[in-house]
Amino acid sequence: MTIGTTRFFQNNSELFSRLNEDLKSLQSQAGSGKADLKLSENFRDVAKLSAADEMRSQTKQFIANSGRVQTDLETLDLAMDRLQNVLIRLQEVSVESSNDVLLPEERQRFISEAKMLKDEIFEIANQSDSFGNSLFGGVSGKSLPFEMAGNGKVSFVGSAMAKQISVSNGLSVMQNFSGADIFQNAEGPNGRFSVFELVDDLINSLSVDLSSTVSTNLLKSANSAVIELPDTGPDAEISLTLATAAGDTSFSASIYGNDYSAFVTHINSKTATSGITATYLGGNRVSLQATSSELKVTNFTQNGMTDPNSSLKVLDPNTLATVETVAQNKINFGDISVRITDAFEHFATKRAEVSAASRRAQDAEEANMDILVGLEEDIADIEDADLAAVLTRIEMLMTQKEAAQATFTRITSKSLFDFLG
Repeated sequence: MTIGTTRFFQNNSELFSRLNEDLKSLQSQAGSGKADLKLSENFRDVAKLSAADEMRSQTKQFIANSGRVQTDLETLDLAMDRLQNVLIRLQEVSVESSNDVLLPEERQRFISEAKMLKDEIFEIANQSDSFGNSLFGGVSGKSLPFEMAGNGKVSFVGSAMAKQISVSNGLSVMQNFSGADIFQNAEGPNGRFSVFELVDDLINSLSVDLSSTVSTNLLKSANSAVIELPDTGPDAEISLTLATAAGDTSFSASIYGNDYSAFVTHINSKTATSGITATYLGGNRVSLQATSSELKVTNFTQNGMTDPNSSLKVLDPNTLATVETVAQNKINFGDISVRITDAFEHFATKRAEVSAASRRAQDAEEANMDILVGLEEDIADIEDADLAAVLTRIEMLMTQKEAAQATFTRITSKSLFDFLG
């Protein structure tokens, strides 16, 4: 074989290889509908496709995040709704249990229900979403954010920072709450308070030993007794019942600036029926005398005193030393009721934040869906092959290949004598 013949075979071999490779690429494009983009030949299109594909992946992630956070926020909203319903019932318990004439078994029933409501709030506070992450744990993940000690005291052990999730470029929305913000940050007249401590206050109020609200006989060793009433603010009210063998008589009066003279006047206005007379000793001390051999103090209540939990004191008539204290026969349920209302409004405000975050996530999802449609179109413009041009090119290459094969066959079939002749 001559050098010329060898070179002819090499050239034709390279030609056939290139034609087969081009045909294979074109046939693949015709089958898939996608252009065969090579970096060396289509640098600009490859770069545009890479950037668009990366943006598409990011946009899909934003859409997935928006869907996930809307589901989480819906679960959170249901939990907040449940909390508000618990507080509505707690308010009803507070109002119904403030009745002065509750029987012990009725009071115990309200105590039991208040404890159950506290347990329900605790359960909600430790609720998780469908992925097991705490609704009120902040960024603490699946760890329970609240713990209850043996004495019933509840502590927050979660994260103080709420979890955020990206739903668009430069936009993140809350995915949950920090339990400290929800359950320990309600604001009332006397500052911020814990919802759990609020329920404990109601339970403790209902658990007061009622026997401490009735005095023993004040006339044990004398025909008179001295009582010391609480220090008042500028405007206060006081009421109590003085019980004798002849019956019970209720007294009440408005007190201004620790001056109990009006109260003494009120007692003496009923002496004819009660058999009780009073002498004002000045300040907040009053001497009591009775025609009966027995005199007791009960149903003592007050509003507007310097200390809202203050008690009435029974003093020795001779030494004026305290010999007995009489507690109020009810705690200030009005304060508890106000704080329950404040907690309810606090929950309502936080629930509105959930709704606003969900709306932002939904808006971002809709915007990203529009972006994704545009990206898909851009990518298709780059990736999609021009089918008509591809088929024309295939036909041209097939013709070229057939011609090359015919030439190769004709030349390789000739002998040296054919060329010499």
